[in-house]
Amino acid sequence: MPDDPAIAPSSCSAAGPGAATMAWGTAMATRPITRPPRPGAADAPDASLPPIAAGRSFLIEYEDAAGRLQLRPVTVWSVKVGADGVPILVVHSHDRRALRSFRLDRIKAVADFDGVVQEPLADFFMQVLGLDWPGPSHGRSDAKLAADRWAVVRKVAREGGLVLLAAMAAADSHVSAEEVQVILDHALRTCAAQGIRLTIAESERLRTSIGRMRPSPEAVDRAVVALADADAATIAAVIDACLAIADADGFRHHREMTLLNRLSFGLTGRRLPGAA
Repeated sequence: MPDDPAIAPSSCSAAGPGAATMAWGTAMATRPITRPPRPGAADAPDASLPPIAAGRSFLIEYEDAAGRLQLRPVTVWSVKVGADGVPILVVHSHDRRALRSFRLDRIKAVADFDGVVQEPLADFFMQVLGLDWPGPSHGRSDAKLAADRWAVVRKVAREGGLVLLAAMAAADSHVSAEEVQVILDHALRTCAAQGIRLTIAESERLRTSIGRMRPSPEAVDRAVVALADADAATIAAVIDACLAIADADGFRHHREMTLLNRLSFGLTGRRLPGAA
């Protein structure tokens, strides 16, 4: 059956620092791969797999029928095509030590055992499994759904202070990986509060987007005006995140503190004690 019960829920909600990376790291600490008994003739694939795919091992992030995300270390066994035309990946599950089946349209991300996410998924499916997925009929609707979801993620993150946090990180003219992680964690918490659980691939896409942000002074001013009407808890969370960004590299740069003081005054009407 294509939907196997979750072994462990994905950690890429906003549970803590480096959630997506830690999720892959946890999944990589698995038992050694054991080859399952060869399946019977009824389980034979409809078409032979490319040589590169047979016995290939990797991690998948899978969304089951209930919408739960799970990380699964697997070894490829065969591929079938479901009645609705969706390919089904038959694998040896390292968690269950048995054969399990996963629908390709519910595989949200793939990573190797070094934690490197394989993107884009369509290229991985073609180059490794020899599958043109999503096909033309599924690709249009899937692409539209993905684009719509990403637009919502960006909107929610921006409404949660993303622009102001990016400006804080860039205030000293150097955006460090630690500062990007603080911003990502805040964005994940903001999305989670709205019921949006980002997949690992979405989290990494958001991380990349954050690292490239360099908001203009005009964009910062607009973001302050927009956030000033938010509730006190949201504003406090943004200011706390700004402080965490200033502390992320172990040194509070004077330009960071000057900007933080200006943001605090614009959002609360109060300056921060001790800030420039």
